[in-house]
Amino acid sequence: MVARKFDPRSFAVQAHGDQRYGDHPYEVHLDHVQRVLREEGFGNDAILTAAAWFHDVAEDTSVSLEEIENAFGREVRDIVHRVSDEPGTSRKERKAKTYPKIRGHRGATVVKLCDRIANVEASAKVARKLEMYRTEYPEFKNELFVPGIADHLWSRLDRLLA
Repeated sequence: MVARKFDPRSFAVQAHGDQRYGDHPYEVHLDHVQRVLREEGFGNDAILTAAAWFHDVAEDTSVSLEEIENAFGREVRDIVHRVSDEPGTSRKERKAKTYPKIRGHRGATVVKLCDRIANVEASAKVARKLEMYRTEYPEFKNELFVPGIADHLWSRLDRLLA
């Protein structure tokens, strides 16, 4: 059960403040991730819902993992920690350090895939971004795919990047 001292959406939107997602307020991306989560049948899971709202909070804002845990519980904190990029000098290095935290963890895999699907769908009209996701996809899937964990999300991402 998620300890709800605050509304997850309001907490996440406030944490991201004036950050932008392309030309849009960051909440557009957060709402898109939530839409994917619901479409894929996870909308009633309070832990995954909260973790999806916060998936970028720890790495992109001053909100700490401890603050997330205090407001929403240890399971939410654990998923957010797992999907938050580790430090590195390049995107490739950050991802290589982060993927092992996600691999085999159902909640982290679901949140990461919903985030990636939302990013890919949002990049449909931005050729350079879409190509980046296509180029990264073989390694992304090789590092994170575990049969039986979120297979339908993997299928959706496969279709988007085909």
